Amino acid sequence: MHCIPRVSLIAAVLAVSNVQAQEPAGGKPAAVPKPQGELAMGLRRRANEAAWHDPLDSVPLERRLLTEAIEKARAYYLAQQLEAGNFTYARNIVTGEQATDDNQVRQAGALWGLASLNRDRPDLPTARAVIHGLLFFYSNSRPLHSGYTGPVYPGSDEIKTGTVALATLAMIELWRGEEKYLTRLGKGQCTMWARHYLNYLRGMEMENGSWGRLYKVEKAERVAVSSAYYDGEALLAYCRAARYMGRRELIPRIERIAPLLAQKYTTDAWRLDPDSDLTKGFFQWGCMAFAEYVEAGWKDADVMGDACLALAWWQIHERKVETLRGNTAYAVEGLLAAYKVAKMRGNTKAMQSLRPVIERLLVQQISTQVGGPLMEYSRFLASNQYQLDCVGGIMASASSGQVRIDVVQHQVHAMLMALEILY
Repeated sequence: MHCIPRVSLIAAVLAVSNVQAQEPAGGKPAAVPKPQGELAMGLRRRANEAAWHDPLDSVPLERRLLTEAIEKARAYYLAQQLEAGNFTYARNIVTGEQATDDNQVRQAGALWGLASLNRDRPDLPTARAVIHGLLFFYSNSRPLHSGYTGPVYPGSDEIKTGTVALATLAMIELWRGEEKYLTRLGKGQCTMWARHYLNYLRGMEMENGSWGRLYKVEKAERVAVSSAYYDGEALLAYCRAARYMGRRELIPRIERIAPLLAQKYTTDAWRLDPDSDLTKGFFQWGCMAFAEYVEAGWKDADVMGDACLALAWWQIHERKVETLRGNTAYAVEGLLAAYKVAKMRGNTKAMQSLRPVIERLLVQQISTQVGGPLMEYSRFLASNQYQLDCVGGIMASASSGQVRIDVVQHQVHAMLMALEILY
């Protein structure tokens, strides 16, 4: 079925002939001509509601789309890794211009996304890139006055808790994917640095269940203010370290912290603001952590499962994620975690509600990938030349022309989750 692309009604109206009615000598206005040609045809098409439907609505999500988009994203990842081991932060796909700013948390998150890709779809170049990225963080780590060891990102005097949590998650995913193949030295390095970073996170814990959001290196000062993002990232790192690296001593801490964070970022946050930015920051990380918690069967797992599903319905019905501009792959990560919880519970009604939203969002997001399998549906990509080394990158929005490494991270991880959970 051929769908007519959506074109602005304003543009159609402005296409009317430039003929203006002129007043004849007798003072009687000339008759206004009837709509003809392009205007009549354009409005006839657009008077049909079907012309306003998004053509992507008729595109089903398939395994083929996911795997092709993932492999294109792998090419982008490997092309954008810098000599030091971190990544080009952002690129303009048309001009090739690189952003001058950087973000240590998003760099660590990018490495976690690449490690997740290597875990599920391993190959030697990807494994090498993950190890190269981890060595970047190891080489920038140092002993601190606090007694712990943490990574000090080049050019910064602050260690952000999210950076440490995401670098830890990258190590965990390397371990999960390569445990059989790591050398004795490699296993020792992975185990040692995971211990260092998890100890650092323990040192940043606060009594209320959150983590201090950053540590000022020169002042040897922990900032005892939380971040919704970092709380979720650190909780997920604890859950996965306990489950996949045998760090069972973390389980009592997880069982204390998880309910506190669930309350803080759901019921407490919603009392103050139903569309809470705190919930938005915690959302996907909290959902993924709660799914791990439920699967592990830890204390009060049913409550954490309820928290995960409540967050999913909030994202769909309160925040109305399908109406948002910009790439929302981060939200898909959380929705897929909720789908996993619903599946573990045998809740087919919740699964049937979640899956169509997940699939529509993923199709929309794949259409913004440079050189991707649905690029033909992107008016921006169809009408602009792009840099060849940007192929596989995912734009920050449908028409931004900018690829940011954290957007690629979330998109890749969401697609990997979809392959695992939906297919």
